[in-house]
Formats: sequence, C-alpha cells, structure tokens
Amino acid sequence: MRLASLALLGLTAAAMPAPLDGLAGDPARGRTVVIRQSSTCTLCHAGPFPNPHLQGNIGPDLHGVGARLSAAELRGQLVDPTAANPGTVMPSFHRTEGLRRVGPAWQGSPILAAQEIEDAVAYLATLQDPAP
Repeated sequence: MRLASLALLGLTAAAMPAPLDGLAGDPARGRTVVIRQSSTCTLCHAGPFPNPHLQGNIGPDLHGVGARLSAAELRGQLVDPTAANPGTVMPSFHRTEGLRRVGPAWQGSPILAAQEIEDAVAYLATLQDPAP
C-alpha cells in the first residue's frame, strides 16, 4: 500500500522515536546501504539512485520521503513496517521475531544491523525533493 493510500485510510507510518542502540546515523553510509543490492531497497522503490531502469515500483517512490516522514517514522518503517500496515509486503529489515515468509537460512538474523538502520534513516531523511 502506498503512503498516500495509508493517509487516505487515516493510517500513518508507525513511529519508533529512539535510535536503535542509541546510535547516530551517517547519511553517506546510509546511501550506500540503500543502494546496494543486498539491502533490496531499490528492488521495490524508485528514488534518486543510480540505475533508474533497475528500480522497482512496488513500494512508494522515495523521492521526497524525508519531507513526508520523520526520522522516527522512517525508522519504524524499516524496523517493523507491519506496525503501520499489517498487510504490507515490505519485509522487516531489523525485527526477527514473529515474521512470516522467512526462509530457514534467514530466520533469527536481521537483514540490516542497527547501525545500518540508523545510517539508512539518516540518508532517507535527507531526501526532501519530490520526484522530478
């Protein structure tokens, strides 16, 4: 479900106010986290990233996401997207308990470490401009 659709339903991204493990994020490292293939962000999302022809359209476009969501909401979406939208196909990138559709090799292991989450949040918060 797109963020605009969430707003129409009166739903918002679930906020997770405190940085994980008290860590500070770095936007430069966060950009690397977001655009690397193993993070899978660009498989579902378009944004101001390299190789636009390889970007997905399953999730919302991330152009301007930092103007639409607070750092706490971005963190919440990465850690537990089901808190805002129980039917989402977006995986939890940090939570490991109570997940569905997780292969045995990945059970109990987060996709992103706490520092990577905070770095991604710091980078996504810098994305203030809407899609061209």
